[in-house]
Amino acid sequence: MTVSIERGDGSVEEMSSTEFTRWACLIEAFDIIKQKADDLGVNNVDLLIKPAAIEKYMEERWLSMKHDVECEIKMGSL
Repeated sequence: MTVSIERGDGSVEEMSSTEFTRWACLIEAFDIIKQKADDLGVNNVDLLIKPAAIEKYMEERWLSMKHDVECEIKMGSL
């Protein structure tokens, strides 16, 4: 399965569902960190981010995100 993403310049990026899933997990991890930092009133959260914690999150989220991505592809949403 592949995912096609149209870039701002009109070009199209093709990637496998596996590659897209990894990117989706990474984006989701940063979004969760940002939301929590905002809730706690933490400034400069980028100085506090731990790559190992993000990697752990991505490993734990991988299977369910992969399933979600493949369902979205089948439904035509991606």
